[in-house]
Amino acid sequence: MKILIADDDSVSRRLLQSYLEKWGYEVTVARDGAEAWRLFEAGHFPMVITDWMMPELDGPGLLRRIRSSLRPGYIYAILLTAKTQKQDLVEGMEAGADDFLTKPFDRDELRVRVRAGERIIHLEQNLRETKVVLIETEKLASLGRLAAGVAHEINNPLAIVVNNLAVLQRDVLDTMRVLNKYREGAASLARVEPELAAQVVRLEEEIDLPYLHESLPQLFESSEEGLRRVRAIVQNLRDFARLGEAEFKEVDFNAALRCTLEALRHEFHKKAVRIETCFQDLPQVACHAGKINQVFLNILLNAVQASEQEGLIEVRTRPDGEAAVIVEIEDHGGGIRPEHLPRIFEPFFTTKQIGAGTGLGLPMSYGVVRDQGGTIEVESAVGRGSLFRIRLPLQPHDPDVGSELIATR
Repeated sequence: MKILIADDDSVSRRLLQSYLEKWGYEVTVARDGAEAWRLFEAGHFPMVITDWMMPELDGPGLLRRIRSSLRPGYIYAILLTAKTQKQDLVEGMEAGADDFLTKPFDRDELRVRVRAGERIIHLEQNLRETKVVLIETEKLASLGRLAAGVAHEINNPLAIVVNNLAVLQRDVLDTMRVLNKYREGAASLARVEPELAAQVVRLEEEIDLPYLHESLPQLFESSEEGLRRVRAIVQNLRDFARLGEAEFKEVDFNAALRCTLEALRHEFHKKAVRIETCFQDLPQVACHAGKINQVFLNILLNAVQASEQEGLIEVRTRPDGEAAVIVEIEDHGGGIRPEHLPRIFEPFFTTKQIGAGTGLGLPMSYGVVRDQGGTIEVESAVGRGSLFRIRLPLQPHDPDVGSELIATR
């Protein structure tokens, strides 16, 4: 965990740094409140330990700025002070302090107070992650209900159109065959009824009968292909959500990725993004299909948004030994800035414009993969793009989940 120290007393500052680093913390030091504020703005520090009395910007002033910064995640603040009066403690608490440490501080007291703050930070992080899971679970459930409703509402009229088109194709082509037989007697009709024959010729020219005769089969074929496309889109939506199925089932990741890519076809077309896939043969993975599809969707959407016009996204799969599979999604966009990279899985953290992102997609994806015993790794370079690598075991680590899966086979 990273801790920011602000203290204008060099002896106290070095002593704090020495103790904290010995206990395994990553420490950044500032000589006064103003420098600490600049460091805080440029970095990410879950905990701040600040002296009260400092030139230019004192401890309470620094804490007020931190509390008003609206950073995602809670910042735990410990105020160092020799003040012991009740009104001073009230002032410090109102400024944003969570705890106090009396100067000169005791080493053991420092350790227990920092550890207490660390526990609170972890509890707050777990609370935010739980909130994300609840939000995304409700979103997934809503998507499942929507998918079922859309499929039902579209499939019923679609079946009518498909059947009617089949009947229409049969009857029109039969009518064309009858018409062709009539045309074989055109010479005889011209001798017997020249005026009627002339009218027939004019009507044939008006409707361009040779063109109709040639193009009608192709028109029916393209109409059937369009209806098949609509039916496939509906099926992809149902396959993508799949929230009505058992919690865990064996999933073909290659098929799941193809389904998700198909669902995002419109997003790719909007930016003319090219998709290159390299899918190796994979064993099936026991997982929650709907949630895994949501993970693929979130990461692919991020890749599209990071890509330039006519960019390239690569999607690869491969087995990882005999117990896991790996999915890699790589874009060649602008990349992630180094200072943002450690925070991309934090709930509600986003670098997108207001309204363009909630900061929940990647944290939810991280939680889903973690809960199923997997990992997500990110490699990124500014100007070169980002690579997300997902590794999932073939079987969930939770023995109860495994037993449930075996029982449903």
